[in-house]
Amino acid sequence: MTTTPADVRILRSDDPEAVRLLDAGASVVSESWGARLTVTPAVQARCREAVAAAEAAGWTVRALTASDAPAVVDLDASAAADYPRTAATSHDVRYAATLADDLGAGRRWAFGALGADGGLDAATVLNPAGDLIETDFTVTRAGARRRGLATAVKGAAVLALAAEGRRFGTGGAGVNAGSRRANESLGYVVTERWLHLVAASG
Repeated sequence: MTTTPADVRILRSDDPEAVRLLDAGASVVSESWGARLTVTPAVQARCREAVAAAEAAGWTVRALTASDAPAVVDLDASAAADYPRTAATSHDVRYAATLADDLGAGRRWAFGALGADGGLDAATVLNPAGDLIETDFTVTRAGARRRGLATAVKGAAVLALAAEGRRFGTGGAGVNAGSRRANESLGYVVTERWLHLVAASG
């Protein structure tokens, strides 16, 4: 069966309607999750450890500015095909000018890990969302994955933005277990699961 976004209902796993649909034979075609982080001394220590590990391995972890926007967009585009795509977690590559404007105006923040050659190997972009600082996206170059860089740049973001006084939010596709583990290693706690449901036919 081919499904389209119109066929899919996205409901929290604890929503009574989700339970009703499942009991009626609905199929779970994908899942996503949301997580929250409250900054504590223990969280800050984990974040510092993640950044220190990346820097000990040869990367420079720092805040990114408007002038880094083209490199962020290029890195994002290089990994676009690797993003898990579900009814709730599609990802569009941003135009460099838009991201540069947002970073320059403080509408977003970005942090990156740069290799010895100065190339950007990982980045995370965040935006204010009410009482949260929400992760927009995090990306790592294919050849630099599984080195802790995504954890390091997210840790750098938490350390730099903790003074904002807001909690942090993030989320992702259920199939992306690596992303969930990286966030949990910093202290993010999964607060919600979302089921992407297609009702039983007939």
